[in-house]
Amino acid sequence: MHTPLANLLVADHDALGRRRLRDHLEQEGFNVREAPDGSTLLTQMQQQLPHLVVLDLQLPSLSGIELCRRVKRYGDIPIVVLTAIDDEDTKLEVLGLYAEDYVVKPASHAEVAVRIRCILRRTWLSSVPISASYRVDDRLSLDFLRREARTPEGTFRLTPMESRLLQILVRNAGQVLPTELLLERIWGDTYVSANSLWEYVRRVRHKIGDRATKPRYIQNEPGLGYRFCRPATADAVGWD
Repeated sequence: MHTPLANLLVADHDALGRRRLRDHLEQEGFNVREAPDGSTLLTQMQQQLPHLVVLDLQLPSLSGIELCRRVKRYGDIPIVVLTAIDDEDTKLEVLGLYAEDYVVKPASHAEVAVRIRCILRRTWLSSVPISASYRVDDRLSLDFLRREARTPEGTFRLTPMESRLLQILVRNAGQVLPTELLLERIWGDTYVSANSLWEYVRRVRHKIGDRATKPRYIQNEPGLGYRFCRPATADAVGWD
């Protein structure tokens, strides 16, 4: 099954290889944008956040490791590294810190597409296009680039962890996200208890003007996890 409306950003200095990969991924049902270098990739991300980034470690203007780090600053965005660098130390560093997958060139386009689809399933990607800013309703607007929540009470700064938690919930609005999945997506392999997640949810609720006793946005599903109650409306791209 294809992932509908999944927006990918492919960054590679090889124009012909990049174009061929894009053509194949579009045939597989993905929406694809291109970037020939690191600076263009970051500029494109400021315009619209992708659901997943495919990038080469040998891009001009920025090192591959630094680029991975900057991509992750934007939020919960999976990275697939597609590169000719077949070095174990580099691979272990990138997979340990930033990327969901590491594919060494040459690799078939079909294989890359299957790996992408598996990652999107594993990260519980919704079909909602991602935008840097959302107007949820007349009481709440979110800006994930600035990590801000704007309410009638004022503008509140979100920490990186709070922003990531809120972004995951919003992009999957209406779905119950299990506690275990949220712990994995936010903290990775680091052990964190469910109580820590509850504390972050409490902080986020406070900043977006929500209450646990009568939730407007974040609903606790006892024994299961959390659900963002109201579908957000992206400023740039609306919901169907």
